[in-house]
Amino acid sequence: MVGLDRSLAASGGRRYRARHRYWGNCADARGVAAALILGASAVQIGTGFLRSPEAMVHPAFADRLAHTEANETMVTRAFTGRPGRCVATAYARASASPKVPPPAPYPVQRGLTRAMREDAQKAGDADRMQLCAGQAARFARTELAGTIAQELWEDASRLLL
Repeated sequence: MVGLDRSLAASGGRRYRARHRYWGNCADARGVAAALILGASAVQIGTGFLRSPEAMVHPAFADRLAHTEANETMVTRAFTGRPGRCVATAYARASASPKVPPPAPYPVQRGLTRAMREDAQKAGDADRMQLCAGQAARFARTELAGTIAQELWEDASRLLL
């Protein structure tokens, strides 16, 4: 997915130049370099930092991310009522069944799943946790976020030479 930051373009281009930023499925140096080659002026990484200590995710969440392929994620409204990409856990997959009623709107659905999510955290049960993650989940690393960012930039810069 390539996004255009339209907030800068709102002025009609007179005072600001619109900048392109890239997000989605980008958590390694090749993805960063590719986005820059395609004209992005910035790359936004989210899931790639989820296993860093600063993210403070549950160990079961971090472990699941390390083994999640792109095709093992899905967009669901099952946890909050709003669409979001997550690891295709047993609960998320079951909620997508045509035999299941649709989720309630936000924030009702979030309230309805609260006890399940809290119990899952206590039990370390990743199949009932809300594991928000993009398609590049397996690229998430366990180093400090600053180290990840620095190494991604250095490695992408080498690829751009």
